[in-house]
Amino acid sequence: MKKPIIFTFVLVSSIAFSQVGINTENPQQLFHVDGNRDNPTTGTPNSTQQINDVVITGNGQVGIGTISPVAKLDVAGNISVSTNATGTASSVKFYENSSNGTNSVSLQAPSNLGTDRSITLPSNTPSNGYVLKTNDLGVTEWGPVNPASATLASISLSNSSSGSTPIINGGTGGTTVNQRFFQKFDNMVTDPNDRFEVSTGTYRVFQSGIYLITAYIMPNAAPNRNEMGFYYPVNLEIRKNCAGNPSGGTNIMDNATIRWATPGQPILRYSVVVTGMVSLNAGDTLNTVIYVNGTNALSSNSSGISYPSNFTYATISDFKALFSVTAL
Repeated sequence: MKKPIIFTFVLVSSIAFSQVGINTENPQQLFHVDGNRDNPTTGTPNSTQQINDVVITGNGQVGIGTISPVAKLDVAGNISVSTNATGTASSVKFYENSSNGTNSVSLQAPSNLGTDRSITLPSNTPSNGYVLKTNDLGVTEWGPVNPASATLASISLSNSSSGSTPIINGGTGGTTVNQRFFQKFDNMVTDPNDRFEVSTGTYRVFQSGIYLITAYIMPNAAPNRNEMGFYYPVNLEIRKNCAGNPSGGTNIMDNATIRWATPGQPILRYSVVVTGMVSLNAGDTLNTVIYVNGTNALSSNSSGISYPSNFTYATISDFKALFSVTAL
C-alpha cells in the first residue's frame, strides 16, 4: 500500500525577510540585513534602526549604516582598515583613469607607531601656492610656507675675475656707455630649497607672498683715469621675469651710485646695495643686473665720467657680490 505524500506549508513573515534577505518593503533594495533585528515589519527604519543595517541596492550601491547609499560604498560611521594576512601596514589605493594605465597612489599607515594618531583635514580654503600644515595635535590647515624668516636662498661671488665683464665703449673718451649685464656668481652659500640657478644667477619664486630681497656688489672704484674729478655711475637692479634678457622684464628695485676716484689708490672697496620687500607671485624669476650708463669725458677734460674697459670687483673683500631672497 502506498504511503500518502504530506505537504508542509511554512508561512514566512516579512520580518524574517527584513533580517536577512530581500526587503519586501523596499523593492529597490535587493539585499537588506537588519543587524539588530529592530526594523519595523512595515515602513522605513528610522535613523537609529539603520545604524546596524547593510543594504545592496538595485544599481549596485552598498550602504552600511544607511539604507539609501549615494555611492558604490556609503558608510555612515567610521572605517577601519586592518593589516593584511602578512601583517603589513594597511593602505588605501587610488587608481588613475583606466584610459591612461593602471598606476595608482596609495595612502599607507607607518610601519611603526608609538601610539594612536589622528589627522584632522583642514576646513579653510586653500590658495595658490599654499601647503598643508599641521600642529602637534594633528589638526591641519592650508597656509603659506613660513620658514621662520630663514633665508630661502643666498648666493655670492668670491672670485673677482669670474665676475669681470667688458664694458662696451669703456675707456674711450667721448663715447657713450649704455649697457646692462647679469651679475655673475661662482660660489653657492646656501640654497636649501634649490631655488637658485647658479649659472644664470636666477632665483625662481616657489609660492606667492612677501619677500625680502637684499643684493650688493663691490666693484673696483677706479675709473679709466684715476684722478680727482673723474667717476663712473653704477646702478644695481633687481629685475623680475627678464627671461634671459638683462634689459627685459620689470625693474622692481635699484640704487644708482656715483663713485669719485681717489688719486694714488687705484683699487678701492665700496658697496652698491639694494634691499627691500616686494610682493611676488609663484613662478616669478629674479635676477641681479648691473647697469652702467653715461658718456665718457673727452681726453682733454679734467673731470667727468670715465668708465674703465672692464667692470671688475674689489680684490680685498671675501665676497664681491651677494644676492639673498627671504620669505616673510
